[in-house]
Amino acid sequence: MAPMKRVRRVIDDGDSDGEEAESASPSVREATVTRKRARISQPEASLHSRSAQARADSDSDGCQDEMAGVDSDKDDMGYEQRRDAGFEDLEDEDLDTQRATQIIRKRNEKFIENLPAENGIIESVTCINFMCHNKFHISLGPLINFIIGFNGSGKSAILTAITLCLGGKANSTNRGGSLKAFVKEGRESATLIVKLKNGGYGFQQEIYGDSIIVERHFTKTGSSGFKLKSAAGRVISNKKADLEEICDYFALQIDNPMNVLTQDMSRQFLNNSTPTDKYRFFVKGVQLEQLDQDYQLLEETIDLIESRLKTRDDDIHVLENRAKKAMAKLEMSDKHDKLRGRIRDYMRQMAWSQVEQEENKLATLELELQEAVSSIEEAERKASTVDQVFDEANLAHERGAEKLREVRETISPMLEKKKQVKDRFDGNKGELMQLHLEQRTIRDHLKNADKRIENYRADIATENQRLEDANDGNHLRRIAEIERAKKEVVDARYEYDQHSSLAAGIEDSVRTAEQELSRASFPIEAKKAEIKACESVMGSLIRDRGQHLSAFHPNMPKLLQAIRNEQRFRERPVGPIGNHIKLLKPVWSSILERSFGATLTSFIVTSKSDQDTLAYLMKRENCSCPILIGNNQPIDTSGSEPDPRYDTSLRVLEIDSDIVRRQLIINQAIEQTILIESRHEAQRFMYGGARPRNVKQCFCFNENRKGWGIRFGFRGSDESSAPMQPMDAKPRMKTDADSQISYQREILGDLQRELNDLERHGEELRNRLRARKQALQIHQRQHKDLHVKIQRAEETTERLQDEMERDTVQDGRLQALEGLLREAEEDKAIIEGSYEEAVTQKDKLNAIAKELSSELRAIDREVADIEAKIKKTETKALKLSQARQAALLEKNSAFQKIDDAKLEKPRAESRHEAQSRRVEEFIEQARKVSERVPVDPGETPGSLDKKLEKLTNDLNRFNREIGGSPEEIARRAQETAEAYQTAKKQLEQLDEMGQMLKFALIERQNRWRKFRKFISARARAQFTYLLSERSFRGALKTDHRRHTLDLQVEPDETRSGKGRQTKTLSGGEKSFSTICLLLSLWEAMGSPIRCLDEFDVFMDNVNRDINAARRSVGRQFVLITPNSLGNVNMADDVKVIKLNDPKEKGQTTLSFASEGGS
Repeated sequence: MAPMKRVRRVIDDGDSDGEEAESASPSVREATVTRKRARISQPEASLHSRSAQARADSDSDGCQDEMAGVDSDKDDMGYEQRRDAGFEDLEDEDLDTQRATQIIRKRNEKFIENLPAENGIIESVTCINFMCHNKFHISLGPLINFIIGFNGSGKSAILTAITLCLGGKANSTNRGGSLKAFVKEGRESATLIVKLKNGGYGFQQEIYGDSIIVERHFTKTGSSGFKLKSAAGRVISNKKADLEEICDYFALQIDNPMNVLTQDMSRQFLNNSTPTDKYRFFVKGVQLEQLDQDYQLLEETIDLIESRLKTRDDDIHVLENRAKKAMAKLEMSDKHDKLRGRIRDYMRQMAWSQVEQEENKLATLELELQEAVSSIEEAERKASTVDQVFDEANLAHERGAEKLREVRETISPMLEKKKQVKDRFDGNKGELMQLHLEQRTIRDHLKNADKRIENYRADIATENQRLEDANDGNHLRRIAEIERAKKEVVDARYEYDQHSSLAAGIEDSVRTAEQELSRASFPIEAKKAEIKACESVMGSLIRDRGQHLSAFHPNMPKLLQAIRNEQRFRERPVGPIGNHIKLLKPVWSSILERSFGATLTSFIVTSKSDQDTLAYLMKRENCSCPILIGNNQPIDTSGSEPDPRYDTSLRVLEIDSDIVRRQLIINQAIEQTILIESRHEAQRFMYGGARPRNVKQCFCFNENRKGWGIRFGFRGSDESSAPMQPMDAKPRMKTDADSQISYQREILGDLQRELNDLERHGEELRNRLRARKQALQIHQRQHKDLHVKIQRAEETTERLQDEMERDTVQDGRLQALEGLLREAEEDKAIIEGSYEEAVTQKDKLNAIAKELSSELRAIDREVADIEAKIKKTETKALKLSQARQAALLEKNSAFQKIDDAKLEKPRAESRHEAQSRRVEEFIEQARKVSERVPVDPGETPGSLDKKLEKLTNDLNRFNREIGGSPEEIARRAQETAEAYQTAKKQLEQLDEMGQMLKFALIERQNRWRKFRKFISARARAQFTYLLSERSFRGALKTDHRRHTLDLQVEPDETRSGKGRQTKTLSGGEKSFSTICLLLSLWEAMGSPIRCLDEFDVFMDNVNRDINAARRSVGRQFVLITPNSLGNVNMADDVKVIKLNDPKEKGQTTLSFASEGGS
């Protein structure tokens, strides 16, 4: 249901003039700034107060009499019949019309200047990408505005923009079904801006100022949003509810079709509307329909309350019965006090019987303690006896062990003798084996000698045959060929040696080139690593810009949060140190970061306890950092700093902590570390003369390696220098990120150029190595060819020599073979003699082996006899050892029993003491129940527990029968009584509220009928008066029974008849009469803004005068027409806005011209 707008109130208290007050007028609004419209859904308290007031008012008007018949009539008639009450208020319409006519004439006789309203009117409208407009702005006058232009120029879009921007629905404009239909073709979103005047007693004037700017933005996708801005452009809210509150305050009835009439609505109302349509426009425009719907909802609410009251009556009876039953159970529970007394008596005996039980346990423990003392004495006596038995067994064991040693000593000489004989036997056996091998070798030699003799004899026979066949044909020719072949071999060898001498040089050149290339690859890889590290640092700087802690350990934020949360520090640690330092000159970042090292990640504390606490936090958060101990006393370095013309580490750093400054001065000597960019200037400063005053070291840049630095210092009296590598991590000191990134880019560019130079040099070395390897391969192929040439020459020479040797008679070969035969025969004779000597020696060794074997068997028999004697002695010694062991175990057991008894005594004492304390505790707990009471004879805690359990079960059974313990029953009785009283009170309040709502509904329906009566009379009188302005006469026929509203108009003042219907009028006369009806209804509505599109389409110039609009003092009119206004009386209260003719379909920014006063 649409929100109810503020409407005209009619006051009829019997005033002779029937004076009216308009709620929309500025004077009334000033007096009712804080008044809000009451809604059906308002809280109960508000309904109560308003209903009470309504009842008080209705009492004065006789509503008590009407209430008597409301319930009885309710079932006999419908809502509309009860609302209209037989239309008794409309029985004398002529008298009502006469009164309204007198009021209008009296008011019109007075001259009232048409002044602009102080608030609630539109100052300007702006459209962006809306319908046909790209960007369109229009300023409206405070009173009468005419917007003229050709069709398609965007006139109607202005009213549509006003409706949508002030919260109206898209379908109420009759121009589109949703917001996305209003976005201009080719655009994704649209924006509407309406500026409302907010002067005088405006809406929240102290917040919004003199104007309220309403801005609505919506897109093609259907999303939409509002912005409410102050006169200064500051966004105050983006809620539509706040916009609705503003529209309610100013009575801007945007969704009311009578207030903003679009082209279609104007055409329908002015030309095509039937009496029923006009009546529907009338009741909707003056809010009669809205009020009727609200009162109908109120009646439904009253019916719902009455139905709930009937249900609640039954609930009240149920709660009342529950309360009575609970009180009855409480009275019954009080009768069982005797049973509870017996339970209490048994509980006392139960408590003290447990005390007696524990006291009996204490007496038992006292006896155990006495037994422990007796056990110690008995164990000591038994231990003394067992000790004597062990001494005797130990003495016998020692004697048996001595005898065993004596017997074992007799076997040692026999074993030694056996070993000697065995060694001799083994030696003889080895000689036999060796002699056997020699015999086998001699036999092999004999076989070989026989074979050689046979071969020599065959060779002699063959040689004899060859000598017989020998000749002397080609011997000299072959000798010449052999000499030539030998000369070719010598020449090939010379050429081969000469070629081989060059190989070493070529191979050396290849190795040299490989070494040079290898040496060149290391700088390239190192340079690539530097570039990668530089890119990583630069990427980190760009990625983590503004996140300084990212240069430290990943868990550093957690550690810092833990330090902030820790309360045990005497003084909160300072760190990490790098987080407290800002580098003013970023070019020194890498060198100083390298110089400071891990110091920048350190934390500083002022005590050992703080150091331990911080170390614990670091371990817990897994973030280990160095911890330094210092103090906050500042150090004055004014007398120990070098020449102020030079930068020092201290001068390029901004340190925000004195304790950090102190630590860097002590550990890093930052006040005496000079920074000079030029290497030559740094060397001249440090070593060019006397040693600089107050300078310990100097840092400079290495111009040959970008990013690298050099440290110049002193080692004793000697000069020292060392290179400083660039940092490959993010800077830990604060600095200007852009400068740092720029510096890293410079370093990266220089490194890339150096890498390109190194890669070009490496490519030259690779080409050189490739050429030298090719030369080596060619040399190796030639070397192989020469070697093949030598081999072929040698093979030719050998072949020729072999052929000549085969064909040449060999002198002396026969004699040589015969000599070899004789030598072979002599060798055979010598081998046969050696074999005979070996056989003789073998016989001697076999005889010695037999003797030694007999001697070994005799010794083995003697050793077996001694071993049997030893075994017998060992058995006896074992028995004595076992007896000693048993005595020892018994002795140890006896002494262990003494120790156990001594240990048992303190345990018994401890149990005794614990039981004593337990008895005291039981006594203390029992006294909490009662003082000591005698326990019945024969009763134990178990028997008492059974009796107590039986009585408790009886009581519980009774409690269950009555529904709980006495405490629960008492609580339940109280709760049910309170629930009954609360429900009864709520029922009374609900009934009272229902009665008040009935009174309020009757009163409101009475006032609704009065409002309908007076608003109808006002419209009829105003319509007649407006017709008379143009010498027309006529009447406005309102039939509330048939829901019709019709016009009767006569174009002149002659009274020839009863008037004519609108169908018989000309187009202009019909439009003029309908406009008079519209103005009459507007006067009844009271809205400050009135909009009408194409109001004069069928009017002639005679009927287009605007004086009737001027009589609506303070109202703003927005009238749209495609016609010219040549016949309109222009004045200061009229503003004419003329739109340009559209040039193309997609209209661009439109300008406008103003005519007349503004």
